[in-house]
Amino acid sequence: MNSPELFYSLLKIISALAVTVGVMIVVAYLFKKIVKKGGGVINGGELIKTLSVKYLGAKSSIMLIDVLGNIMVIGVSSSKISLLTEIVDSESLEQLKEVQEQKGKSVPFSGYLKGLLK
Repeated sequence: MNSPELFYSLLKIISALAVTVGVMIVVAYLFKKIVKKGGGVINGGELIKTLSVKYLGAKSSIMLIDVLGNIMVIGVSSSKISLLTEIVDSESLEQLKEVQEQKGKSVPFSGYLKGLLK
């Protein structure tokens, strides 16, 4: 092979690689955009909300989720997801709402310092 043929072959390989990588980037971008738009939304709110997660081990956790206003406790492991219980007790639901409201109110760092000094 002489030098011009080698140069053109190298140029073909590099351009094919650039096109392939470019297509992969575009597909990944579009996939991200579609996934973000996906998932049902009603009146600007989410259908499924994760309220709390407690990790138990490397690949297991307990989650408190809200699905269309129903509060459920589910167990998540590496191999399956199972419903542990559904919270229907009105007292527990009120307590949960209070905890969520307090969670929404952030305490400034100075508040923590004042608490430590007392």
